[in-house]
Amino acid sequence: MRLEALEVPFEISCVGPDAQQAAASIEAAWEWCLVNGDHASTRSPLQRITVGLKGASEPGSAGSAGSVVARDIPTLMDRLSPMVTRLAVTERKHDLVMFHACAVADPRTGAAVVLYGPSGAGKTTLARTLCTDLVYLSDETAGVTVDLEVVPYLKPLSIIVEAGDRLKEQVSPGRIGLVRPDGTALRLHALVQLRRDPDHRGDATVEQLTTVDALPELMAQTSYTREMERPLHRMADLAHQVGGVRRATYAEAEQLRPVVRAILDGAA
Repeated sequence: MRLEALEVPFEISCVGPDAQQAAASIEAAWEWCLVNGDHASTRSPLQRITVGLKGASEPGSAGSAGSVVARDIPTLMDRLSPMVTRLAVTERKHDLVMFHACAVADPRTGAAVVLYGPSGAGKTTLARTLCTDLVYLSDETAGVTVDLEVVPYLKPLSIIVEAGDRLKEQVSPGRIGLVRPDGTALRLHALVQLRRDPDHRGDATVEQLTTVDALPELMAQTSYTREMERPLHRMADLAHQVGGVRRATYAEAEQLRPVVRAILDGAA
């Protein structure tokens, strides 16, 4: 099967006696990233990944970018997602600024907000909450070009279905009713640093950060900054182009719904 991540083309090959079941699971979870020959990316090289369950024949193949082997389908799915992300981010490291972020967009205008933060900041929960109305662009990696165009990464969301689950389930955004991009041009409108505080009371608070205060976390949540020429200047300039960086402090994802709406409407 063929899919794209950050416009990087992948070929996923399933091997072994459970190959059909594995392929069906991958296709269901990654349905928004699947492509056919008529819509395939012209970028190269093609990233090839071979997947299979333990006990299958040799999981690797000539020219393969990687292989995933697991004892069961849930573990296989859990391991495949970060491999696809890692390979895609590495391939785009010279032409995209890539944030560890949830990215959403206004379905009418294509204006996008990138909400960035470390693991545990609530990015996936935000995507699930906000993108029943706003367009889902990613729950993990947001890519931005030099012209401030946002490149969607419509990966499955990694969700803990029940408390105590050992693995997160890889769930298609379509399965949980999120809004899909419709081809409207997507442009970065705002950068928001996430500060999730379970003890925060009342509405979410939003503050405008100075560039000096914003840069440490902005750099920490951006991939391959060491590959950039003058990275501090580049990130400061990007922030300046979208009106600086805001920091949002919140306890629950729903508290950020009016905040993001106000940012998109130009009121915050």
